[in-house]
Amino acid sequence: MTEQLGLELKEHGMEQARQAYDVQTWKARFAETVEEIAARGWPFTSEDVLARIGLPREAKMNANNAVGAMMNAMAKKGVIQKTTERRQAMRYSSHGRELAVWIRAMPREDL
Repeated sequence: MTEQLGLELKEHGMEQARQAYDVQTWKARFAETVEEIAARGWPFTSEDVLARIGLPREAKMNANNAVGAMMNAMAKKGVIQKTTERRQAMRYSSHGRELAVWIRAMPREDL
């Protein structure tokens, strides 16, 4: 391996590590923000979360898929639940699509 190739591989590895850290940090902030908004008891959409923390910076990542995955993960965790209501997206990049409206999940009572 040439010295130049070794330096390029090193830089590439460092960039991958930074991006992985950024994505994990974004996921943690996303979860904290959903919990905070849900605790208020108000209906909200993923755009309300993004208004506070923004999209993930990882360029190769499909940011919209990441947002949907995180909302569903928070639902599986029992923090939020989807309502039957839909709202039109306000972000220009969303092209006016309909977004699910979420609320704080009600505690399940054991039968």
